[in-house]
Amino acid sequence: FSFDSKKGWKERRSSANKPKHWHDPVASPLPYAPSLKMYCLYGTGLPTERSYYYHLSCDKVSTSKDVDVDLTCIADDTEATATCSNRTGDSDGNPPESPFYIDVAAKSHLRNITSGVRFSDGDGSVPLLSLGYMCRKFAEPRSRHNPSGIKVFTRERKHDAETSLADPGRGGPRSGEHVDILGNIGVIEDVVRIATGLDVEEMVDKDIIVSDLKNIVKRLDQHPSGGLKHAV
Repeated sequence: FSFDSKKGWKERRSSANKPKHWHDPVASPLPYAPSLKMYCLYGTGLPTERSYYYHLSCDKVSTSKDVDVDLTCIADDTEATATCSNRTGDSDGNPPESPFYIDVAAKSHLRNITSGVRFSDGDGSVPLLSLGYMCRKFAEPRSRHNPSGIKVFTRERKHDAETSLADPGRGGPRSGEHVDILGNIGVIEDVVRIATGLDVEEMVDKDIIVSDLKNIVKRLDQHPSGGLKHAV
């Protein structure tokens, strides 16, 4: 994330040419390479940390000229405005403790919240939204983030773990876990075909969507503040 990309190129076109934004798919489009193909290979079906619920402890706030000391503290589900004192560290010169801590009391089965952590679909490390959203946006016709029309294919692998005494540390040949997917037979086949060019158009150049990604993208784009409306 960068504040330049938040403003969008219409207001701050210098963002497009800044190397520090080249890694950001929201701030920088794909290169102009019409013959290029892009494949998004990742796993789904594992509970993945998506967001967190925090408490603010005002007695541990360290303030500066860039921080507003008039903070809203929450205690027992009741909001109360408090002015936090300026804390710069202890007498030994150690930095002050973080004023935020996870609210372990936050729980909701319907919203997949456990001990202050909200879970969503993903590969166990990266949530589905981060894995697949931009791949779907890149593939849209006349996408501003894909000016040359690079062909983009999303190929998801549903996590299906198996236990093997011969290899107990892994999830088996159909694992969709973040690292373990490197041993997924479907992913290995895709990579080999792409590298060798063997029946790529027939076997690999097509989407495999096994998650709720399409509906997630649709809901996000329909939100007044969602999608890429303010990105470019």
